[in-house]
Amino acid sequence: MQQFEGRLALVTGAASGIGLAIAEALAGAGMKVALADVDAEGLRRAVARVPGSMAVALDVRDRAAWTRALDEAEAAFGPLAVLVSNAGVAGSRLPLAETPPEAWEWTRAINLDGAFNALSLGAPRLLASGGPAHLVATASLGALLVWPANGVYSATKAAVVALCEALRGELAETPVGVSVLCPGVVRTALIDANAARAPAGVAVGEHEPELEERMRQGLDPAEVARLVLEGIAERRFWLFTHPELRERVASRAAEIDAAMG
Repeated sequence: MQQFEGRLALVTGAASGIGLAIAEALAGAGMKVALADVDAEGLRRAVARVPGSMAVALDVRDRAAWTRALDEAEAAFGPLAVLVSNAGVAGSRLPLAETPPEAWEWTRAINLDGAFNALSLGAPRLLASGGPAHLVATASLGALLVWPANGVYSATKAAVVALCEALRGELAETPVGVSVLCPGVVRTALIDANAARAPAGVAVGEHEPELEERMRQGLDPAEVARLVLEGIAERRFWLFTHPELRERVASRAAEIDAAMG
């Protein structure tokens, strides 16, 4: 996809972090950007940073809200050309045996159901746009590298990868490309107040102080956005941010290969 100027992009989780950075990059490429989020105040600040953008209220778990958001954005800016499914939460950080079902359901509903809604409702609109279009879904390196007490998050993100791989095959002979973004540690607010975002009374555990420090020192979201823009232009499927983790991913693949005989 090389045609960005004047076309519509919708980005979820766009009030801050990676989503906001991607929205800024797409606007810088000439796109008209709809910023979608549940954080009304954050959206207000984000729209002020992204020239010519609009705010769209969206809880990604709600399919009816998805339809309203897409209709509103297309009414303002024309057919959908780029959809970035980025909204997500860190979710449960408890061992699986200690994770309440409500924590699993909350994490799954936003990270996985939200992505399913994006792909299943967004793909037909991208196909109807009449030209090259693209869908990006944010998964995580945690989809491929799984640690104890991170199983719920990793499970949802691994499922996002599977959805994207299926959609890539389904759209292979069309002008619509698919990318799955698998970032490592990025300087965002993903884990800040994670417990406060959870449903009232639902325990999700706490993140390790070491991880909080690594997040503060993490990759600039603008670098992630640059990678996404390049991936869309080049119709690349896999988008990775941290090549220094290649050996860990290769070790997992080697273990699988050995087990297959």
